Amino acid sequence: MKNRVMKTTSILAWALMSCSVALAQQQKQPQIFRVIPEFPKEQDTVQLVYDARNTVLKDAKDISAQLTGYTDFKWTTTDLKFTKNDSVWTAKYILPAHLGLMNLVFKSDTLVDKGGEQTYSYILSANDKRQMSGGMLGWGMLRTPHIVAGVPNVVDTASYKSDEILLMWVKYELQYHPENRFRVLYTAASALKHMNTPESLAKLDKELNTLEQIPDIREEDLLEIYRVYKDILKDGPKTEAIQHKLVAQFPNGQYVKDQRRLTDFNLIQKAKTDDERLKAATDFIDKHPYQEAEVSFNEANRISYISAYWIISVYTSMKKDLPNYSKYMAKIAPYEALSNVIYRSLYVPYIAQKSMGPAEILPYARVIMERLNYYKDNFQGDKYATLYYGNAPLFAKILVDNKLYDEAFVYASAAQSAASYKNADLNDTYVRVLEGQGKAKELQMALEKSYAMNQSSTYMLELMKKSYSARNKSEKGYEEYLAGLKNADKGKELKEKVQQLLINKSIADFELLDQNGKKVRLSAQKGKIVVLDFWASWCAPCKGAFPGMKLAVDHFKNDPNVVFYFINTQERKSDMKEYVTSYMKENSYQFTVLLDADSKGSKAAGVGPIPHKMVVGPNGKLRFSEVGYMGSTSELADEIIEMVNVLKAGK
Repeated sequence: MKNRVMKTTSILAWALMSCSVALAQQQKQPQIFRVIPEFPKEQDTVQLVYDARNTVLKDAKDISAQLTGYTDFKWTTTDLKFTKNDSVWTAKYILPAHLGLMNLVFKSDTLVDKGGEQTYSYILSANDKRQMSGGMLGWGMLRTPHIVAGVPNVVDTASYKSDEILLMWVKYELQYHPENRFRVLYTAASALKHMNTPESLAKLDKELNTLEQIPDIREEDLLEIYRVYKDILKDGPKTEAIQHKLVAQFPNGQYVKDQRRLTDFNLIQKAKTDDERLKAATDFIDKHPYQEAEVSFNEANRISYISAYWIISVYTSMKKDLPNYSKYMAKIAPYEALSNVIYRSLYVPYIAQKSMGPAEILPYARVIMERLNYYKDNFQGDKYATLYYGNAPLFAKILVDNKLYDEAFVYASAAQSAASYKNADLNDTYVRVLEGQGKAKELQMALEKSYAMNQSSTYMLELMKKSYSARNKSEKGYEEYLAGLKNADKGKELKEKVQQLLINKSIADFELLDQNGKKVRLSAQKGKIVVLDFWASWCAPCKGAFPGMKLAVDHFKNDPNVVFYFINTQERKSDMKEYVTSYMKENSYQFTVLLDADSKGSKAAGVGPIPHKMVVGPNGKLRFSEVGYMGSTSELADEIIEMVNVLKAGK
């Protein structure tokens, strides 16, 4: 046994030396990655330099990076955009307080560079070259991520090392920072338990007993011991004993606060009415502010501040309680909750359900706009800007619908700079903004760019036709004008997409009545190309796709071998025949609608979510099947037309 211990010790010593050398080499590789200055202080702005010439990103036109930091013994993530400067790529980064380690992963499109065995990790050092607290521990965890839960997967597997190596870096951390004895405990315990030898378990037991006996132990230190017994060793009696000790010694401490927070959050889950749920959520936020919450405890116990905030946002907006909506959303709503809040309290009532009108929704939208602008303007990282630009189209639409065109332009133009006319809904809002501002030249350009990308709404197509007729005093040559605008690459993409969607499967036969009471059997259409569109009155995307489908129907209106059936299914209305007749008449749709009252037809065809469009070939086989609608009238029409033409060509 003694020889084995000595041998292990010598191996560790060798490994320590090897890793120290490797780290030194890694941190002094100016040809790939370096930090300027080499020994920055907290809050300094450093320059991150990446030389991609000998990497997989050598030919990249754009490079970004995900910076993972180990800050105050917690993992953080920041997205950085690099710019090319001569032959290298650079980015500026403000060092947060207590940053011990940073690791970079460089990206360009689908290519990723993690640095291989050496990694792009950098342990921060003070001016005296003494490593910052937590840096060595973080480095060790990155290299052995299978041991400790929650370690981000940001290095290549080639850099992974053994359990012993992690313990070595723990030892190194304590050599430089003995005050971190409790802060490294969980990591060290994870490694020792993972090794699962009598020696490792005995060492862990001895360490825990020693630490427990420390007089006047701090609560945060006792909590670390508690976590080891509870999560790693899963020792019920010891866990319970530490719990009692925590409550007795620290009646107003973090552990007691955490338990109260858990109890109060569970009241939200147990609430039976909307009023009870809203009160429980507001009480929870009032008693336990997000900024004071212990994140790891929340995660372990599934305490979701996101759900609490969206509950408050939804129910206060439903009650038209703007003061309380603003109270909880304007100043304190965390970034992590905003995406959910926007969707549930703005998008759903305004876009999906249309339960709130433009003037009604506007003050609630303004509250969230202000909050998003705060995060975008005051925090580093692409994620904040991404959330802003991703929701700018919704804000722009709300402002447009309130005829606040100049204000809407700020959001619409910002979103368009990122989308580049690739989103039909945004394009529709953008042209309405320009139209409202009276910017005729810019409007015409936006219409043509949108059409070239095949992302035009019905309104935009109508506007284009009206504009063309006004300029040319007639509609003559309009189709040729449109054809000249189309982007050849987009046309090629569409053809390739349709070819990829091509299938040849059986489809169950069904018979349904149309809105006039005539029986229609699918199998009776053999020899024809049959386009099926499954929809429902409650489905906004279903009805949103109708203008594009109308263009396709009109395109083949003189072809008896191409038929379209719009199958009304999954309905919640009892008077569907009357509704269908009225709706089609009001919107001038000359569609043949089949009434699938019990949804047997859609189930036989294998339809789940709607809208769902299918194309059945002359052979009676299902040739295309696609779910959803992305918002472009022109793109949908072109896609259906291309699908039919492929089958007409005998493919």
